Amino acid sequence: MKARLAIVVGMLATANSALALDSSAYRLQLGGGGNYRLQTESTAIGVRPGRLFNKPSPTLAAKPYADEIASAAHEAGVDPALVHAVIQVESAYRADAVSAKGALGLMQVMPDTARRFGVQDASEPKANLKAGTRYLRVLLDLFDQRIELALAAYNAGEGAVLRYAGNIPPYPETQRYVPAVMGKFNEWRTIPAPKKADYLAGTRLQKAEARNEALPNRPQKL
Repeated sequence: MKARLAIVVGMLATANSALALDSSAYRLQLGGGGNYRLQTESTAIGVRPGRLFNKPSPTLAAKPYADEIASAAHEAGVDPALVHAVIQVESAYRADAVSAKGALGLMQVMPDTARRFGVQDASEPKANLKAGTRYLRVLLDLFDQRIELALAAYNAGEGAVLRYAGNIPPYPETQRYVPAVMGKFNEWRTIPAPKKADYLAGTRLQKAEARNEALPNRPQKL
């Protein structure tokens, strides 16, 4: 697997040189079973589980339910900084929050929406996060990864966004909601992903480790 990884990263370096691509746009995903994935910055919002995202601000690690949010975001394939931003605006991290319309919990999930994702008790934090993050994933896919439209649909319903021809509906609440969430999202995803040079350096180290693993009992030269 490590040998294949070195080949892939080498191919990336060659392509970048030939096409003059922005080296800061690449990230490498290592997975189990010898799998790996390359992606570009333009797809970093998260299209499927396992995608890599910009490293979130350290501020998020101190937020309530940080571990649960990270886990749910990973499972749904949504940037954890985006989930935190939604929670900040929706409930200010209050798991017991209930809206006038009956939306529940951290991500203010409606009971009908929760049931779409197999969640019966949307007031329970982990279940709430499961439903909310998966709903965000559906909306991101529906609106071609356009975060503002996905957020507008999260607030007003996907039907409202479709009714206004793929634009943010002119509802005052939604018009306030989208920039509020985007502001926190942009604030909290401030640490950029590693540059391609970091991967190349890491690959050299991994190649050296691979050689050592292949010859575990090799005597050292004196």
